[in-house]
Amino acid sequence: MNRTVDYYKVLQVHHDAGQDIIDAAYRCLSKMYHPDVNKSPLATDRMKEINMAYSVIGESKKRTVYHMEWMRHNFKPLSHANSGGNRQQPLESDPVRETNEEAISVLDDFFCETVNERWERAYEKLTNTDKDNIPVEDFLEWKRAVASVYKLGNYSITYFRKYTNCDYAGVIYKTVFQFSIGLTEMQISNGRISEENTQKYVAFDGTSWRVCLGYTDLKPTIMKFKHLAQAIPKLDKDRVFLNAVTKVDLLTGLNSISGFAEQAEREILRSQRYGNPLTLAVITIIPTPAHEEGSTDNYRDACISYVAEILCSSIRRTDLIGRCNPSSFAILFTETKLEEAESALDKLLKPCDTSEYLDYKLYTACTSVHKGKMEQIIAAALENASLREKERDTHWNQPSDILSFNKKGKNHF
Repeated sequence: MNRTVDYYKVLQVHHDAGQDIIDAAYRCLSKMYHPDVNKSPLATDRMKEINMAYSVIGESKKRTVYHMEWMRHNFKPLSHANSGGNRQQPLESDPVRETNEEAISVLDDFFCETVNERWERAYEKLTNTDKDNIPVEDFLEWKRAVASVYKLGNYSITYFRKYTNCDYAGVIYKTVFQFSIGLTEMQISNGRISEENTQKYVAFDGTSWRVCLGYTDLKPTIMKFKHLAQAIPKLDKDRVFLNAVTKVDLLTGLNSISGFAEQAEREILRSQRYGNPLTLAVITIIPTPAHEEGSTDNYRDACISYVAEILCSSIRRTDLIGRCNPSSFAILFTETKLEEAESALDKLLKPCDTSEYLDYKLYTACTSVHKGKMEQIIAAALENASLREKERDTHWNQPSDILSFNKKGKNHF
C-alpha cells in the first residue's frame, strides 16, 4: 500500500469514521466516477484511486496498519524537532496540571449537547481553528444531515494518551489529550442499534480546553449524508418497537433467541478479529415426571425463572446469556476455552442442584465456537446435551436460604 497517499481524503471521510460511513462513501463516489457512468477522461484514474483507498481503509486489519502510519505523518509530536532555544520545557514545569479532568469535562459537555441536539452549544466547545475552518452554518447543517441517518444514544469516554507540543490541524498546542469514545447509535432506516468506537482529541489553547474537530471542509460530508437520508426508507416506529420487544424474553428479562444470536454473532466476529476463544453452553430444564400432568407450562416456567435468577446472580458481565427455547438457556463464555467453560458452568449450576419445592432435571452441553450462525450452533449443542448428575447435599438438615429466590437480578423488568 502507498502510505504517502491520504486515503481518508480520497474517500472524503474523517480519519475516525466508522466502517459504515467508509462503505457509504465508497458507494457514493463509485456512482459518481465509475467509467460506465462518468465519461470524463479523468474518471478512470479517479476510480482507481477510490478503489485503492477502499481496499486499504475499507478492510479492518489493513486500516489498522495504515492508520498508525497516517498518524505519524499527520499528528506529530514536535518536542524533539524544535531547536534548543525554542524547545518547550517538559510538561512537569508546564502550568497545565497532569490531571485531564477538565479535558474530559469539556468533551463530555460536547457529546451531551450533541446527544440532546443542542448543536450550537456543541459548536462553542470547538477550537478557534475549527471555527475558522468550519462556519457554524455548515456545522449545524452537518449535524442535521447526520441526525437524519443516525440517532446518537449513550456514550463513554476513556482516556487514551497525552501529547506534548503537537501540531494538530496546522496549529501547535502545548497539550493534547486523546480519548477513546464508545458510542451507541441507532440507524434511522431500520432501528438497528450498534456500538462504535472513535477517537477524539481535546487541546489546551493556553486559556481553556477545546475539542478538536479536525475537518477543514464539511460540504462533501454533508452531501453524503443527505444522499444517504434520501436513499433510506422512513422509520416505522411500531416495527422498531416490535423488533426490540422480540429480542427480550418476557418471563426472565433475558435475551430471547433472536436477541442472543444477534449479540453472539458480533462476539464471533470480535473473536475472529482478535483470536480469542469462545465457548457456548446450553442448559435444558425438564420438570420431573411427577409434575408432567396438570399445569405443566406454569410449573416449567417456575423452574425456568428459578434457574434464571441463580445464573444471572453469578454470571460474568462479559458473558452473554439468553433463553433459546421454552425449556433452555444458552450462555456464551467470552475469551474462555472449552475446559474453562465446562468448569465455570459447573460452578454456576451447583446452586441449582437443590430446591425445596421445585423438582427438575438439567441437561447440559458445551461446545467451542469459531464461526457460523448462532441459532444453528445452539440447535446442534442442544441435540448433544446430556443429563447433569446433581451433587448430593450432605447438609440436608441445614435450613435453606429461601430468600435467595426473591433476589431479583438486573435481567428482570
